[in-house]
Amino acid sequence: MAAKGFGRVREAIFLKQSYVPLADLLNTSDLVVGVGGGYMRSKSTFEHFKLKLGHAKQLETAILSKVPTVYLPQSIGPFHGESSKIVEHYASADAVFVRDNRSSEIFQSNENVYRAPDLAIQALAKKILLQPKFIHCASSPAVVCVVLRKPSHWSKEKKVAYVANLKLLLRRLRAKSQVVCAVQSTVCGNDDGAFYRELGITEDLLPLKATLAKYQPDLVISVRLHGAIEALLAGVPAFHISYERKGFGAYQDMGVEDWVINEGDINVDTIIDTVYAPNALSRFAKKLTDTCKEIEAKTVLMDNIIKGVVR
Repeated sequence: MAAKGFGRVREAIFLKQSYVPLADLLNTSDLVVGVGGGYMRSKSTFEHFKLKLGHAKQLETAILSKVPTVYLPQSIGPFHGESSKIVEHYASADAVFVRDNRSSEIFQSNENVYRAPDLAIQALAKKILLQPKFIHCASSPAVVCVVLRKPSHWSKEKKVAYVANLKLLLRRLRAKSQVVCAVQSTVCGNDDGAFYRELGITEDLLPLKATLAKYQPDLVISVRLHGAIEALLAGVPAFHISYERKGFGAYQDMGVEDWVINEGDINVDTIIDTVYAPNALSRFAKKLTDTCKEIEAKTVLMDNIIKGVVR
């Protein structure tokens, strides 16, 4: 319903009128369901202005409709500006599910807000429990697959430090294991292969799925969350160097938060000490599978809460 960019600003003059069709639609509905994601946040004054004209206004319209309202697992905040109305409207929903601890902290006193795994993690847990390879993990990683990506939009100094840390990580890994690199993305502007060449890795690299099949690695270290998840689905323990909040939330939900580290502050010693600790892979697998069983139980609980709203 919300326009994009400056189109949203242009609509501000006619904001009330622009949401009349949505309000009319909601008034004929039995249930309003807000999708999961990380859209309710702002990092600048202009972003916050657009947020209040877009997603925040949609939230307000849903609440004012008095129709039962449920928001599926999402990240909320932080906000670059006054946000009490947004929080107040969430607090008026019938049920709100948040997917990370930072979001939970905003709503500590609200009984209608529940901590729940991301929907993708809920689906992932079911698949992981069907993966027999986690039953037998190597005592130490003989073959390590690495999935890297170019740095975020940082300062030149921070990018230089990031690249230096990755080069150091590769050297440390090669001193202990066979290392193979894989690409997760090859699209224009997001080409992992081009970044590998910047690192001096010029050989032809396979996609991660093909690399997993060919080399059967004992461990994957991935800067991309999708790479880490693909490894887990294949039954391979995965250390995640995260550049997104949802990466930390996902690993927290899966009970392996000590296997995720911030891309912007890579500590190579921490990674090496974690993955080469005695029986680290089998301990990771046990914690992961035990937590996935708990996630299944949380999924049932979330479903029951939603059913209670629908009734």
